Amino acid sequence: MSELDHPRRRGLLADTAAMLAGQGGKALIQAGYFLVLARELGPERFGALSAVLAVVALAMPFTSLGAVHLMVRAVVRDPASLAQQFASAAVVTAVGGALGTLAVTGVGAWVLAGALGGGGGGGGGGAGAGGSDPASVPVLLATVAALAAADLVGALLAELCGGVYTATERLRTTASIQLAYSALRLAGALALLLAPAAFTLGAWAAVYAALSLAGAVALVIAVRTHVGPASPAPLLYLHQWRDGLAFSVGLGSQAVYNDVDKAMLARITGATSAGVYTAAYRLVDMAFIPVRALLSAAYPRFFAAGGDGIRGTVVLARSLVPVSAGYAALASAGLFLAAPLAPLLLGSGYDDVVPVLRGLALLPLLKVAHYLAADALTGAGLQGARSAWQVGVAGLNVALNLALIPAYGITGAVVSSLACDAALGLALWGLVARHLRAQRRREGSRTL
Repeated sequence: MSELDHPRRRGLLADTAAMLAGQGGKALIQAGYFLVLARELGPERFGALSAVLAVVALAMPFTSLGAVHLMVRAVVRDPASLAQQFASAAVVTAVGGALGTLAVTGVGAWVLAGALGGGGGGGGGGAGAGGSDPASVPVLLATVAALAAADLVGALLAELCGGVYTATERLRTTASIQLAYSALRLAGALALLLAPAAFTLGAWAAVYAALSLAGAVALVIAVRTHVGPASPAPLLYLHQWRDGLAFSVGLGSQAVYNDVDKAMLARITGATSAGVYTAAYRLVDMAFIPVRALLSAAYPRFFAAGGDGIRGTVVLARSLVPVSAGYAALASAGLFLAAPLAPLLLGSGYDDVVPVLRGLALLPLLKVAHYLAADALTGAGLQGARSAWQVGVAGLNVALNLALIPAYGITGAVVSSLACDAALGLALWGLVARHLRAQRRREGSRTL
């Protein structure tokens, strides 16, 4: 029997420390290759890359039908099923990722062509400096397909491998997987930087795909060896397609209000604007890492607390508020005050990142609000209700971006992002309050 069948029970603090070490190290590694890419590609080509990855991010939640979340839920409730759950989820993820790569390649190439060709004006510069970036249709398709395969197959399989250890409360191993996978990508960026050939978007796409897929295959083999062999039963997941779709819709909606603005900026105003905006957004994401570590450590506990209905998950969510909101407030203040230092890190062409970063500085606080409410709803079995509101806010985000970006450019994207994160927090906590009142009424009627 695998040792994973007998996980050690550790406190939330220890789990959070493990995830913080992993995600903090991951953040440093990601910061390394983010800075390499931003500086070497410049705002225009970095914006084009960001636009394609935004399109890929929109597809990611749907390609595996929420397999990692279904696996975590199943293993938390039945640890003995781990080997078969992992084998089944891996098949669904790999096949779905391959199909997703085919589906998004055309859309991504259209966005990339528009971004490098100026989109709606402002991108300029044709296919990049010296003609070294994608220009012809076949090269565009190959570049986007490589980027898509790296994330839709490689990154999702790596996430699934980490999910095995999240479900069994071995967060140090989850953290190690995150570190190793990110380090592999940093090594690729550094190798390309030191190579005699030019650092182009097409070259990075090829390296990114090769290392991402190779790393994912190695992780799957290692985890399968650890948990033990089992025959995959993908129908286990296909029969849960409604639950999987609920997870996918929720995550897909989150991807919309996190990433669609980058693709729209690139297509409407050009890749340079998208590059500046994405650079600022990435800095905000890195500042949010400690809160993400806390929430990742608490995630399986929300399913356990959900045995007491929404009341149990609300108690857990409220216990996380002081630390998460307190840190987020400090992070927001730090981002606002330190914004003038950002161009020194990013290099020439990024002077406009300062007002953008200051505009987005409130996001850590807003994200804490809706992340806690969302996990409370998911743990209580209310993923469908959560997803419905997320879809609504995603639609609001698209509408606001369509209205504001053509007129106000990056400023419009900033306003849309802040408004939608705030609206989502208010909507989800309102939904939590409604279900909490309903549970109390039901319990009161049973005592009469």
